[in-house]
Amino acid sequence: DWSSDVCSSDLNMVTVKPIGQKRLLATAGRHAIVTDRKIDEGGTDIGCTSGELLLSAIGSCATGSLRSYLEKSDLAIEQLEVDVEIEPAAVNSKPGAIGLTVRLPAEIIDSKGAELETAAKSGRVVSRIVLGSDVHVHLQKIEPASNSQTR
Repeated sequence: DWSSDVCSSDLNMVTVKPIGQKRLLATAGRHAIVTDRKIDEGGTDIGCTSGELLLSAIGSCATGSLRSYLEKSDLAIEQLEVDVEIEPAAVNSKPGAIGLTVRLPAEIIDSKGAELETAAKSGRVVSRIVLGSDVHVHLQKIEPASNSQTR
């Protein structure tokens, strides 16, 4: 199964503590990340916000799952790119969904669209979020690059 090796290790514990002003230090094993708030929110903007890190984790997991699917299907991964965003709430009582926009060549999207959506949601991070929040996958076709040169 192509999805079994993506995000397959147990999610490790992350420890977060304040380190001054609005900055926080998150450590996971031997890795460390400094988070901060934007300047207009009283921070110094030297690191990602926690929301940006959440979206990064979702994007990394979805992109890794898509890469594994494409590689095991002998499809090109060079143009794979995923944007992750919080979509506006459709109803005031429910938070906005998490939107994934997957960019790949048109022929891959046209032939493998449903499989790509499944792959994008299959990793351990994204699948856990899917259990409690909607995840919308938006497939975006890449137009072929022009061979003409600008002079």
